[in-house]
Amino acid sequence: MHRLVATIVVVGLLASLSHAAIFYVDPEKGDMAGDGSAERPWKTVQEVIEGKLIQTRDGRGRLKNPGAPVKAGDTILLRSGYHGEIYCRGAYNDDYIMIAAETGHAPKVRRVFFAAAGKWIIRGLTVCPEFAPEFKRDRLIYVVNWGGPSSDFIIEDNTLYSTPDGSSWSAEQWNERVCYGIGVIGERIRIRNNTLRYVNHGIVLTGDNIMVEGNSIEHIGGDGIVCSADNTSLIGNTIKYFYKINANHDDGIQFHRGRDKTTPIRNAVVRGNTIIAWDQAARHRLTTSPQGICNFDIPALNCRIENNIVLVKHHHGITIYGCRGGVVVNNLAYNPYGGNYLAGIALGTTHGKTTSENTVVRNNLVDSKITLPGASNAADRNIVVGHPKLYFSDIDNYDMHHAPTSPAIDAGNPESAPKTDIDGIQRPQLAAVDVGPYEYVPANR
Repeated sequence: MHRLVATIVVVGLLASLSHAAIFYVDPEKGDMAGDGSAERPWKTVQEVIEGKLIQTRDGRGRLKNPGAPVKAGDTILLRSGYHGEIYCRGAYNDDYIMIAAETGHAPKVRRVFFAAAGKWIIRGLTVCPEFAPEFKRDRLIYVVNWGGPSSDFIIEDNTLYSTPDGSSWSAEQWNERVCYGIGVIGERIRIRNNTLRYVNHGIVLTGDNIMVEGNSIEHIGGDGIVCSADNTSLIGNTIKYFYKINANHDDGIQFHRGRDKTTPIRNAVVRGNTIIAWDQAARHRLTTSPQGICNFDIPALNCRIENNIVLVKHHHGITIYGCRGGVVVNNLAYNPYGGNYLAGIALGTTHGKTTSENTVVRNNLVDSKITLPGASNAADRNIVVGHPKLYFSDIDNYDMHHAPTSPAIDAGNPESAPKTDIDGIQRPQLAAVDVGPYEYVPANR
């Protein structure tokens, strides 16, 4: 019986794949009179969309562009060159349509925009407004719910920047030219393994069930990640190099809902992220320190914050107000830059007057005493760093792995601790779990 079921599943999958088609687009050698084959590719993806060569559905399920060659489940492979922009409204698919770079190619677009759309994959593109003949500041990848809901997007392996190199920009030039990176308003969205540089806010999220994983966000004029979504996982992102260009109080990761101070953020997971104000690879006249991982305005229900590294010159290392039923475990919040700001971990009361309750803060390495209001919150096995060279492998180069002399080794409580550290090392390695995001591995192992 099991073999029969497996055979049916495999046959069904192969049948599905056999109906999927692959089309090619080549700005240098293509022609819109072609058939989209590898030998006779179309010219640009913008012309493919504007030429109504993709069959989709509107919000009522009615076919758009019936008989078009590209259908649900198909793939459009882009070759090197400038493709204009990807702009789609009212474009729902029964199965994913993928727009991706062909292997070995580097397609360029000015921006990617979807409204009232579903089941699209955007993969391997380079997005920058400077590619266009005329510069226009814009959001680089933007998925919104204007005219209908948007859902089921995969945005992966793309490279986005406002400019390839903004190191010579003044604050005025930053404010005039910098773009938002990725913004989404929708459900069931995956944003993973993208590289963003020279952006205002890096990734901005509204909606439900959104995964943001493995992205690199560098050279930031605003916030790294802004989250207004429920059931969101922020995992393994690197967020670094912040610039003071205006009055925005920058954050590595911030939760908020704008003017709404009462609607909670629910079930957020913030795991294995690295937030660095600056390091020896990037020091600039406009360099500034952000706040770390923060929620000031709204209740945060059932959030889990673990295995994060926050290196900031700011007293808000990890600050979660209105935290209820949360776990803050095995993080590092530290100021390696000197000065009077000591990065710590704090729970508190939101601007909307929601107090923190029933939250555990455990196994964290910090710069200053942890602040917990109320009797229902618990602090356990947290360590305030005394002499950094005793604790860290190479503090001068911001390597925050444990030194062999670190008092954090074997000092943690296994309850609520993540099974692996930020590097994926199993816990524990020795007699007990370590305090902080790293688990010490002896040299002889």
